[in-house]
Amino acid sequence: MHWIDWSVLTLFLLYVVWDGTRQGRHASNIEGYLMANRSMPWWAAGLSVMATQASAITFIGTTGIAYVEDMRFVQVYLAIPFAMIIICMTLVPYFQKLKNFTAYEVLEERFGLKTRLLTSGLFLISRGLALGTVIAAPSYVLALLLGLPLSATILIIGLVATIYTMVGGVAGVIQTDVKQMAIMMFGLVFCFILIMFSLPESVDMGDALYLAGSLDKLTALDLDFDLSEKYNVWSGVIAALFLMLSYFGTDQTQVQRYLTTPSLKEARKSLLLSAYAKVPMQFFILLLGVMLYVFFIFEPAPISFRSTSPVTQTEQQATAQQIIERDYAVNRELRQTTAMNALKNKGDEKVKQAFVQADAAMNKARNRDMELQAEIRDADVNDTNYIFPYFILQYVPIGFVGLIVAGIFAAALSSIDSELNALTTVSVVDWYQRLQNGKHSEEHYLKSSRTTTVMWGILATISALALGETRSIIELINQIGSYFYGSILGVFILLLWVKKANGTGAITGLAAGMLSVFTFDRLYYNATTADYSFFLPWTEVANGYTKAIEFLWLNPLGAGFVVAVGYIVSIGLSFRTETSG
Repeated sequence: MHWIDWSVLTLFLLYVVWDGTRQGRHASNIEGYLMANRSMPWWAAGLSVMATQASAITFIGTTGIAYVEDMRFVQVYLAIPFAMIIICMTLVPYFQKLKNFTAYEVLEERFGLKTRLLTSGLFLISRGLALGTVIAAPSYVLALLLGLPLSATILIIGLVATIYTMVGGVAGVIQTDVKQMAIMMFGLVFCFILIMFSLPESVDMGDALYLAGSLDKLTALDLDFDLSEKYNVWSGVIAALFLMLSYFGTDQTQVQRYLTTPSLKEARKSLLLSAYAKVPMQFFILLLGVMLYVFFIFEPAPISFRSTSPVTQTEQQATAQQIIERDYAVNRELRQTTAMNALKNKGDEKVKQAFVQADAAMNKARNRDMELQAEIRDADVNDTNYIFPYFILQYVPIGFVGLIVAGIFAAALSSIDSELNALTTVSVVDWYQRLQNGKHSEEHYLKSSRTTTVMWGILATISALALGETRSIIELINQIGSYFYGSILGVFILLLWVKKANGTGAITGLAAGMLSVFTFDRLYYNATTADYSFFLPWTEVANGYTKAIEFLWLNPLGAGFVVAVGYIVSIGLSFRTETSG
């Protein structure tokens, strides 16, 4: 990057640290540090909720998914408005009435301390695992943008987030999230406008949408019901509803945002902000990825957006690569020519199909190159997460590069700080303070909270350094969550709607839910032989088998098992008690 961009980025990071740490002067006790004395305005809490979810994973990964595939990923978020309404009607009044610090305190009154500790422990495990990924995933891309070693990028992100979260507490987290959300949105809007103005003079927005539609890039809804398909309307409305109910209703990273508001009305308004704004925002980010695809129809797109160091090749591999690169270059030129012809002759289906075929041929060569590079390096070389950063480095003007990279940093920090704060709150309130029966002073717990924040920050940074890269960073986070979210939600369903449920039933149901998710996530299907098999070795998985149930459906599956088993065990214990009595 240019020194001007480095200056912009440095000033942004210094401002974030200053803005976050200065909020710490209001934290004189544990309620001020962890709950901001329940004084946050609804719009700030609501933007913090959105910023926590709209991480660098969203910033980078979602645009890449739309570029490589289409806009069907938006279906994951169709359930958010419904989830927010349900949470506002059920859990929010419950939390606000009891004035809790964590979402899991409510479980002890009904189900006992063991259930509270087990459920909060699952949160610590799931979020602890995810936090390392949240730091590592964008660091790979930021290392490319900054020209720094990966370890240095991870340390910068981890250190900055830990410092201002440790000093400023939840008030510092929320206040910085608001500014970071503004930077993120500015970067996205700026890139969208830049793409539109960089298209050929004869190509307007309508033409760009026509080309994208011709390639089925604008496909946003899939009405086919298929449990093995990741993204369709049914998985988005039904399966993702359970994911969103658990994420916004039982995950401390989100619950803590609206627990900082002063009233039930303010808490509801903070959640409804996401209900109204999240789907349009996600649609816009996906559309940005699609427009990026159209942009590279007219600009020279590299065969791989990910720069890789040359490695030793056999003569056969070198020859194959030359052939692939030649085919790619020929079809890239042909695609551009046929695209212009398609725009000049919009009613001619043959001209349109010539464009579609040229695009398919170019992408076929691109995929062949990716397979060859994976074979040569014996590693995954998927470049989905490098597409948007490549555009930033090559086409964004000096000065604005630093601002957009700051937006990616902001997206990463806004998720990390919230998770650090939530992990600290659960560790201190649900475990340390509760097991100590609150025998220490407020000053002691305040100091313990800051120490715990540093501990989680160090652990997350170390785990980020140890992690490898993944194909799609945004999908990985949802997959990690789907292992836990459905089962945790099931416990809260027992709490709210199953009057006969007891602590033993809740714990047994939770164990059954986790086991069911683990088991059915390893159910595979072979479309050729119509066979189902559990726990196949990797060689068999690659040999015609695919997952029978995609990760979003694990959420209702886990919740269903928790409720069913929890109810049956509770009824059985109640019947045995009555009989013995």
